[in-house]
Amino acid sequence: MEDRIIEILSELQKGMTELQKDMTELQQDMTGVKKDMTGLQKDMTEVRQDMSEVKQDLSEVKQDITEVKHEMTGVKSDVQEIKGTVNRIETSQTEDVVGMLKATKKKTDFEVDYLNNKLTEMDKRLFSLEKRVEN
Repeated sequence: MEDRIIEILSELQKGMTELQKDMTELQQDMTGVKKDMTGLQKDMTEVRQDMSEVKQDLSEVKQDITEVKHEMTGVKSDVQEIKGTVNRIETSQTEDVVGMLKATKKKTDFEVDYLNNKLTEMDKRLFSLEKRVEN
C-alpha cells in the first residue's frame, strides 16, 4: 500500500509538474496577448489621431470649397457685367459706323450735286461759246 501511495504521489507530482508547465505556457501566452493588446491600443490611438487629422483636413477642404464657390459667384457676376459692356460697345460701334456712313453720304451727295451743277453750268457756257463761234 505504501508503494501504491508513493506511486499515486509520484503521478500527482508529474501531474503538478505538467500543470505548472501548462500554467507557465499560459502565462507566457497571456503576456504575449497583453503585448499584442498594448500594440493594438497604440495602433488604435494612432488611427484615432489620424482620423482626427483627416476630419480637420476635410473641414478645411470644405471651407476652401465654400470660398471658391463664393469667388465663382463674383467671377460669374463680373463675366455678366463684361458681356453687357461688350454688347453695349458692339451696339454703339454699329450705331457709330451707321452715323458716320450717313454723314459721309450726305457730304458725298452734296459734293456730287455741286459737281453736277458746275458741270451743267460749264456745259451751258461751252454751248454758248460754241454758238458764238459758229455765228
